[in-house]
Amino acid sequence: MATGDTINKAPLERINSDRSMMSFSSVGSDILSTVTTANCEMALLPLRLLIELQPNYLTLEDGVLTSHNHSGGFNLFSEGTAIIDGSQCRIINYIQRKVTLRSHVDYKDYRETVLAKPMLFITNARKVNSTSTSAKTFAIVVNTRHPQIRSKLEDGMNSVISSVMGENYQLQFTFHNVVREYLQLQNFELTEDNLSFSYTFKLDVFVDFFYMFGLSKKTYDLHGKILNLYCTNNSRKDRVKMFLSKMTTPLIRLGSSLDHDRRPSVFSLDMITEDPFPQEELVSDSAPVLPLNC
Repeated sequence: MATGDTINKAPLERINSDRSMMSFSSVGSDILSTVTTANCEMALLPLRLLIELQPNYLTLEDGVLTSHNHSGGFNLFSEGTAIIDGSQCRIINYIQRKVTLRSHVDYKDYRETVLAKPMLFITNARKVNSTSTSAKTFAIVVNTRHPQIRSKLEDGMNSVISSVMGENYQLQFTFHNVVREYLQLQNFELTEDNLSFSYTFKLDVFVDFFYMFGLSKKTYDLHGKILNLYCTNNSRKDRVKMFLSKMTTPLIRLGSSLDHDRRPSVFSLDMITEDPFPQEELVSDSAPVLPLNC
């Protein structure tokens, strides 16, 4: 599939409403469904903070944001540019938000790629009733290892295939509403509509009336619990950095032909046993509205 600067023009890697106001508080052990999954469905934090905490995977220099994800990191969904704190920036190494797949091999590569790493979206939001007209740039991280998120993505893909077998179809996943609703609780409003990705599967069908009239075009509005990872002091930053690093560690699939000589370790299984903020620190973070703006 065409990607421009996407994925450094390399082949895709063959590796494999619950609206909730969650802040710095502990997610709780009930969210941790398996030892191989981070206990976070989605996370939100300022983009510059994410770059600061994950310099191995994200760099921003001279108006160019580069995603380094050959060993871990994020799948950054973009159209090649982004407004970052008011400045237009170019993005290198990304997955286009809208792609066309023309074979089952393309589809398999695409599916395995988007599910292999946490998804990263960049969007802007403005403080409501603020005298400033500038918008803040946020990073939205969708954890594809969380069983709830992963099952929703897989179920959406599988249901479309089963209903339009042998036909052209278009499938879109959007996180716009869940993020919009969450930011509204934080007294912010989105200024962009770019929290989605879609793919069109096109076969050599001469006339496909179902696709022409939109009967094979489906949109899934995905919801989930959002964890606010905004922080300012160094001790909290260290915990968030470790939390994100574990989430972005490459996952070794047991039974994979690529990994048959490797022994799984705690790191390969990516086991997370605690949240970035322990329960004893909840007293000062109980306010219903959090200062997301740095």
